[in-house]
Amino acid sequence: MHARVRVHATRCEGADQPQLPESGRAPSGSGGGGRSTGDGRPLFSANCPPVVAMGEQDECVREVQRLLHAKGADIDVDGSFGPQTQRRVTAFQVLTGLRPNGVVEEPTKRALYTSDVRMGVWPPEKVRERVREVFPEAPDKAVAIADCQSFLDPLHILPNTNGTRNRGLFQISDARLRELGGTPRQALDPEWNIQAARRLWSRDRDFGDWPHCARAAGPTPSPTAGSPS
Repeated sequence: MHARVRVHATRCEGADQPQLPESGRAPSGSGGGGRSTGDGRPLFSANCPPVVAMGEQDECVREVQRLLHAKGADIDVDGSFGPQTQRRVTAFQVLTGLRPNGVVEEPTKRALYTSDVRMGVWPPEKVRERVREVFPEAPDKAVAIADCQSFLDPLHILPNTNGTRNRGLFQISDARLRELGGTPRQALDPEWNIQAARRLWSRDRDFGDWPHCARAAGPTPSPTAGSPS
C-alpha cells in the first residue's frame, strides 16, 4: 500500500515534467509572432500576431505607426490600423522592395526595424509650385487634378478591385507605369510622377487620363487665353 503511494508521488514530481518559467506562464511557442520579448522588438513578441492588418486596434498597430513615423512618414500614431496606415505600410513596402500587400508580415516587421528608408515627402506647397512649373499651359487645373487624385500626397497608393494600383501624386496606374517604363518606386517620387503626368498630358494636350478629376476641375484654358492681343 505504501509502495503504491510512493510510486504515484515520484511520477508527479519527475524530472520529465514541463517546467514553467518564473512568471508562471507557459512558453508561447511560435504563435503571436514567433519571438520572445527579449530582443526588444515588440512586433516579434508574443503580444503581437504574426500578421498586423487592417481593422486592428492595439499596441502592435501603434508600434507599426511609431516605426513608420520615425522614418519620416506622415501618419497618426493612434493604434488604429485604418486606410491611412495601410497606405503608409504599402508605400514602405514599395520603397524597401517588399511585396506591397498592405499588411505587416514578418519581412515587413523586420524591415521596419532594420531598413534605413526615409519616407519624408514634399509638402503640399512645394508640390503645387512644381506642378505649376511643369504645366504652365494649365497650372491651376493640373494642381486641382493632383489634389483630387492624391490630396497632394506623393506616397498615396490606392488599390483597384482588379488587383492593380494607382500611385503617387497623379495616381499613375500600373498600365500607364509600364507604358512609361517606370517602376512602382519611381511612381512615388514626386518629380518623376509629375513629369510622367506631363508626358501623358502631352499626348493629346488634355487631362483625359484623369476624367473624373478633370471634369471636377473645369475646362482647360485655351493656350492663347490671357495672352496680349
